[in-house]
Amino acid sequence: MTSRISLEPEAVLDVLKTHFDVPADTAVDTEFQLLDLDSLVLIELGVILSKQYGVDVTGDELASAGTAVQAAELVSEKAANS
Repeated sequence: MTSRISLEPEAVLDVLKTHFDVPADTAVDTEFQLLDLDSLVLIELGVILSKQYGVDVTGDELASAGTAVQAAELVSEKAANS
């Protein structure tokens, strides 16, 4: 039986706002580059998401995803395939 996690983009954005001082008015489709999220922040975000949702998410994958919407889809897909 596979686990079904449907991660909402707002959950990713909440982690960014809580842990990385992303502005409160940031939208889920705001590009990570526009938020000046460097590779270390994306690695840390990957660690947090990996621990919370039981999947392995790398900083490079999050950089490629580029937004909270795409990051949420990435985590959901990985959870579905694990």
